[in-house]
Amino acid sequence: MLKINYEFRKGIFFIRLIGNLNNKNYKQEDIKIKEIIIENKFKYVVINTNYLKKVDMDGLSYLLEIFDVTKEIESNLVICDKNSIFKRLLND
Repeated sequence: MLKINYEFRKGIFFIRLIGNLNNKNYKQEDIKIKEIIIENKFKYVVINTNYLKKVDMDGLSYLLEIFDVTKEIESNLVICDKNSIFKRLLND
C-alpha cells in the first residue's frame, strides 16, 4: 500500500511517500502529482522517501518520471532518502 501526502509551503511543493512504492500502487496517484507540478510550475519540489518500506524498479522509474517533469518546467527536485532505500535497491 502506498500513501502520498503533499503540501505547499513557502514556495516549495513537498511530497511524502509512505509504504511501498511499486508497480501495483503508484499509478493511481501518478497523473495527479505530475499535473499538480505542471499546472503550478513549482520552482522547488521535495520528495521525502524516509517513510518508504520497499521500492521496486517500477517505483524508481516513477520517481524518474517526476524528475523529467520538473526538468521540463525548469524546476529543482530534491529527494530525501535518509534510509538509503535506493542504495539498497540498486545493490540488490
